[in-house]
Amino acid sequence: MNQVLWFYDDGGSRVGPFTESDIKELLKVSKIRHGTLVWKTGMDTWAPIETTELKAEVTILPPPLNKDSISNHWAWLLALSPLLGFVDLGINTSVGVIIGLVVVIALCGLDSRKFHQAGHNPPSIWWCFIPPVYLYIRSSRLKANYLPMIAWIVCKASLFIVPQLIRL
Repeated sequence: MNQVLWFYDDGGSRVGPFTESDIKELLKVSKIRHGTLVWKTGMDTWAPIETTELKAEVTILPPPLNKDSISNHWAWLLALSPLLGFVDLGINTSVGVIIGLVVVIALCGLDSRKFHQAGHNPPSIWWCFIPPVYLYIRSSRLKANYLPMIAWIVCKASLFIVPQLIRL
């Protein structure tokens, strides 16, 4: 008897093939979850896992919280973090950059944790090194507006524009 092989969507990449027991294990460790698109031979198109015969495995977990239930305060603090560049701490510039990087990574980590606790797949922590991409992925996964990403870009641009305006 041939075993059914499944594939799943991991952020736009096809991953697989996996046996049904492999998929169940991936569900247990939250690598895949409610809303993950899956496919197997015989299916016309990719479908959310909860609409396939694997739904019994998914229904033991509640679906992710909707975007209105997830706090955005860490995302907004991250979005406004470039404004720290206006604070003169009287320290070496490279030390200031390191402090800024630590703050950004901490804010991303806190936001990722909340995002994961709400049942969503957070952006990779590596995207913290490019905050607008982290904020873009976050908004995309929540199907929310992109205001935090836009705010980060505006705040970062203000670091270059405001000093030029002051010199005029």
